[in-house]
Amino acid sequence: MKTLGILLSTAGLAGVGVIALSAVPAEAAVDSTAASCSGARSISSAPMLRDHQPPSWGTIRLVRDGCSQYWAEITMASPLVANAKANAFLVQYGGGNDGRVLSCDSSGGNGSVIQGQRTCRTPKVKATSGSITFAAIGREYHNYGGGYQEISENATKRTR
Repeated sequence: MKTLGILLSTAGLAGVGVIALSAVPAEAAVDSTAASCSGARSISSAPMLRDHQPPSWGTIRLVRDGCSQYWAEITMASPLVANAKANAFLVQYGGGNDGRVLSCDSSGGNGSVIQGQRTCRTPKVKATSGSITFAAIGREYHNYGGGYQEISENATKRTR
C-alpha cells in the first residue's frame, strides 16, 4: 500500500511538471539566433604541447559559425588538477581592431578552465569583412606556490 501511495504521488508530480512545461511559450524555448547561426566548425587547430614536445595535453581551435562569428576554444585532454588553469585567446587582425585580444575571461566568454574542467571559449566576434583575420592562442598555467606560471602555449595559424 505504501508503494502504491509513492507511485501515485510521483505520478501526480510528473503531471504537475507537464502542466508547468506546457505553459512556456513556444518562442521562448527556441533561440532563433542560435538556430540560424548553426554549423559551427573548427577552421584551424593546434595541439597543446609542453616544451613543444609530445604528448598533446589538449587542443586550441579557431571556430566559425554560419553567421560569420569567430571564437577561440581550448579543450584539455583531461580535467585540470588543483593549481592548474588554461585559457584560450582570440586575436583579431584588421577591421579597425588590429591586435585586439579576447580571452575566455572576457565578457561573453565562459571563464578560464579551472580544476575539474576541460574546456572554455572566448566571446564570439562577428566579422563579415574579408580583410579581418583571426588566430587562436591556448595557454596552460600551473601554480607551484609563487603564482601561476605558463607551462605551455600554442597558436593556430592566422586565418579567416
